[in-house]
Amino acid sequence: MRKATRVSLTDPTPTLPLPPEARAETDLDRDLDFVRTAPRHLVARSAVAEVLITDWRQLGPDTFRLGAQWPRGHHFYAPVAGTWYDPLLAAESLRQASVLVGQAYYGVPADHHFTIAELEFEVVPGALLLGARPAEMRLDFTATDVRRRRGALTALTLEADLLRGGDYAGAGRLTLHVSDRRDPAAGEGGGYPPLPDPVPPTIVGRLDEHDVVLGVPGSAAERRGLNWELRIDPGHPVLFDHPTADVPGMVLLEAARQAVQAACAPYRVLPVELRSAFHYPVALATPCHISATRLPTGSASEDAALRITAWQSDHLAFDSLVVAALCG
Repeated sequence: MRKATRVSLTDPTPTLPLPPEARAETDLDRDLDFVRTAPRHLVARSAVAEVLITDWRQLGPDTFRLGAQWPRGHHFYAPVAGTWYDPLLAAESLRQASVLVGQAYYGVPADHHFTIAELEFEVVPGALLLGARPAEMRLDFTATDVRRRRGALTALTLEADLLRGGDYAGAGRLTLHVSDRRDPAAGEGGGYPPLPDPVPPTIVGRLDEHDVVLGVPGSAAERRGLNWELRIDPGHPVLFDHPTADVPGMVLLEAARQAVQAACAPYRVLPVELRSAFHYPVALATPCHISATRLPTGSASEDAALRITAWQSDHLAFDSLVVAALCG
């Protein structure tokens, strides 16, 4: 994955200079359409409003180009500090695009289940500044590891460059596992643990406690450190867009982001690099514990680096390295 160019968070320009060979590719945006969204089933979303992918095409063997539009005022992935697009829009775009590629080009049936095994991205802050129109993003994908069993796809790794108007905006890598058709009733009904009290929304960069995924730990010892309980709310319209048997990967990524924000409060943070591994499915009916550990950044910058882990039934289910820029 190509390393992102770092820029000042106070740089007022929405784009970055690129070498001539990169700028020569800007005309490629013209072969993508941003006027309508992809069908919901192709990106594993139930609500049309949550579909980011707008267009897609195959460029060659195992290479693809997709378009995504990022709204300026998403009701959950809201702008950070009123200035930058939420970098988790990059993660959700990667997820949606990978599901679409798996179905459209590798023959995965629509009723099969995708789970995230690994997801990483890095972004250029200057390329994520809000503009006068929704951001039109181009995702150039290469499949680097395609696994099949008896002809059926079982796993897919895709690497992507993210470009905005021809300017390099970041890069990502995502591995999906594919399993047999899911039970339509999976995830419906009760059996969920009681929701712990939410961390105050402002501590985790939220306005509404309904969007807080970190809960106050039950023991006094855990409350003294960077420890929380995962708040599993299957009624959340974005994080739980449709019934599911396990906690969606994007919920764990949001927990990682909120944990970093809580650790760095009162500063607002902009995640610029995230590298996550999903070791075990997180069950809906069992408490899950989230913790954060500060790491040395290895530079004199003001960036914060933390490792976020999720434990369930004494098993490490998820861990993530997050590097975030402090933006006031």
